[in-house]
Amino acid sequence: MLGTLLGALIVGVFRNGLQLMGVSSIYQTLITGVLVILAVTVDQFSRRRIR
Repeated sequence: MLGTLLGALIVGVFRNGLQLMGVSSIYQTLITGVLVILAVTVDQFSRRRIR
């Protein structure tokens, strides 16, 4: 649960930064999606190494 909260906080800060930089909303969504996919990929690779 702590990881989910931390992840949501990071995504929120990231989106806020994109908003402050004036990035278009479609690109904000695209960049956030890529960030989430990257985080899931890294998590899956790290879990495979542990087993």
